[in-house]
Amino acid sequence: MFKGFMKTKNIQNNDLLRTKNIGRQAITFSLAPYPAVRLLFCITAGILLGVFVRLDLEIWLVVCAISLLLLIVCTVFEKLKHTGTFPLPFTVFIYTLFVVISFAAFADYRLNYASLNGLIPYTGKDLLLYGRVESRPDFSEKGTGFMMETEEVFENGKTVKVHDRAKVFIRRVSDSRLQLQQGDMIRVKGKLDYLPEAANRGEFSPRQAARMKQISVQLYTAGPWQVQKEGESRPGLFERYIVNPVYRYITRTLEQLMPDGEERKLATGVLTGEKQYLPEEVFETFKVTGTAHILAVSGFNVGLLVLVVHVLLQRLKVTTTGRWTAFLLVLFILLVYCYVTGNSPSVKRAAIMTAVLLAGQTLGRKSYPLNSLALSDIIILFLDPLDLLNPGFLMTNGAVLGILLLYPRFNARKPEKKGIIRAVWYFLSGSFLVTLAAIIGVSPVIACYFGTFSLVSLLANIPVVLFSTILMYGLVPMLLLNLVSAYVASIFAESALFFATLTLKSADFFSRFPWATISLKPDLTEVLLYYASLGAVIYCAYLKAWGKVAVSLLLGSNLLFWYSFFLHVPPDAPSLVTVNLGRNIAALVTAGNRTLQIDAGSAAKDNKRIARQFEEYNLAAPEAAVQFFSPDSLISLVPARYRMLRADSLLVLPSMVVMRPGEKVLKIWTRNRSLLFVSGTSRLKEEERFKADIVFLWIYRFTAKQREEISSWLNYARPERCIFIPGSFLSRNHLALLHSFAAGNPALEVRSKTLQIVLWERR
Repeated sequence: MFKGFMKTKNIQNNDLLRTKNIGRQAITFSLAPYPAVRLLFCITAGILLGVFVRLDLEIWLVVCAISLLLLIVCTVFEKLKHTGTFPLPFTVFIYTLFVVISFAAFADYRLNYASLNGLIPYTGKDLLLYGRVESRPDFSEKGTGFMMETEEVFENGKTVKVHDRAKVFIRRVSDSRLQLQQGDMIRVKGKLDYLPEAANRGEFSPRQAARMKQISVQLYTAGPWQVQKEGESRPGLFERYIVNPVYRYITRTLEQLMPDGEERKLATGVLTGEKQYLPEEVFETFKVTGTAHILAVSGFNVGLLVLVVHVLLQRLKVTTTGRWTAFLLVLFILLVYCYVTGNSPSVKRAAIMTAVLLAGQTLGRKSYPLNSLALSDIIILFLDPLDLLNPGFLMTNGAVLGILLLYPRFNARKPEKKGIIRAVWYFLSGSFLVTLAAIIGVSPVIACYFGTFSLVSLLANIPVVLFSTILMYGLVPMLLLNLVSAYVASIFAESALFFATLTLKSADFFSRFPWATISLKPDLTEVLLYYASLGAVIYCAYLKAWGKVAVSLLLGSNLLFWYSFFLHVPPDAPSLVTVNLGRNIAALVTAGNRTLQIDAGSAAKDNKRIARQFEEYNLAAPEAAVQFFSPDSLISLVPARYRMLRADSLLVLPSMVVMRPGEKVLKIWTRNRSLLFVSGTSRLKEEERFKADIVFLWIYRFTAKQREEISSWLNYARPERCIFIPGSFLSRNHLALLHSFAAGNPALEVRSKTLQIVLWERR
């Protein structure tokens, strides 16, 4: 009997051991449940090939056709001869090749090929365009901008049919505001030109951004009097009768129930994604604190909308027909909301992901969030493969992946005991962990594209996201109840106003912290090392191999450190760099590891752009700041040890000497080079003080008199390089004459607003 008991116990222990071993074996990683993830890898590889590998489109198409033919042959062979469960390896390889090459050809076509019947031949000309307002107009203090689908060009008395897209900007005059909307047919007159490059290294490039949208040119219009509506607007029936009325209802409700101010502008941005109405300084506070994502309509807005609809349709989802009816109704509402918010990638991605999850529920099948995210990305990249290079696309995916993969590891336990205090604590801690997971996932992308990292983002996101969430909970009922009772809706409007104020004040509070944000710009290799290390850590944590988690963390940290220390060698600093600041410039002069900053722009925000160039060119912090055009108040803001203000005439540094020979004249001597800054040709003199190796000359008129003054002085001074800087009111004819004059001498050049002047130390 005792032996029997022992035998039974041993059998039970063996069963437990087998169960434990089976459990351990079950903790494995497999991509089998994620077909969309596997396909997304292939699509991403193809797009990157098409963007970065320079091959003719014909070659891509030929390889694509060959792979398609082989894929058909392999498929037919497997249908007739192959009896296995899985396809042959060669068939899998050909299928993968076909997908990769197809998207490579697609990306190459979208990026590098323009319409034959387009607007590029008309650049540099004043003309009249006729076409359709394709995007929702963006109204700002400077003017109105929108995308235009052009159909006709009128030039020199001739009308030519074209098919191309252009970016149009109409300068705002006094309080005038165009009454334009998406779909309007208009005629607009102005000068057509290429979109500009980035003004300085590391800054936003309008040309590159527009190229991703297949736009190469822009039309600048002096004022609204050069725009004329032509006939009735031609939006589609869906936009005319559904999207536009819904959009007008949202904006009209906000105008009726919320007073004009930053709070209403914030509410408009949260609901419709239109953040251009926010003052620049307010938007900057959200950027500094790492909370600018609340201004973008994204997954939270879509999720809240679906939640409200889900509650309203709960009784309808009892039967199969009711479930499908509710699903189709939700799809329709999501489609309308995407159009109302301008079809931004974040909204489309959230809507598609939500639709995939709801479709799985309606079919009674299990849906994997990671698979749904990949499927939404596939659909978006199928519509436009260049979205892969969009910072918004990458940031949204980084944040969502961080939440999907990290948050379950952070918050594996749920509160065992009930109670209000525990529920509140669980909610706050969960919000904190979600924010932490999103920041871990998205921070490298933000730093790579924008060169900044917010040190207070983790703390700032807690109150800002909390208040903006409650703000949304007030705005949605306000919109719905306003259809029935404006009085009841106004109660929710007051609540939304209160939490909008708290959101703004929270962001402002954290933005005032010292060192709220730091400059950090990793290169592509560092970003890939970061994500590779993070992926290894997540995989080991999934397997519950905590020792390997520690090893992955240490290995990743060492790789990043040693790469930055040895392989990523910062370039040598130049001896002179100009910083383009619109109509103004600043100059950074380096000698003997000391940097001199000349001018600071015309506004306090220009100092941030200048500071960014110190980092981009690996320059030492400014030793001294010198006034030339900028007011003394801005020079005083420069974090320099010495300052030479308007009334000062001499500054002596260990490696540089700065002197004012006259009004609006500045002379600088370094160990190897001399520089001269002169405002106006009338101040040029044939004296030793007005001779220099490098000369910056501001020109406000260019007639025969100025031409003679410059020619006489050039014969005397003979500078190595002379840069002409056109004044703000230099006429177009005079500018053309100046370009013609400079073209005849290799030592002369006319300053470009999108080209920095960079000089290196003499060897």
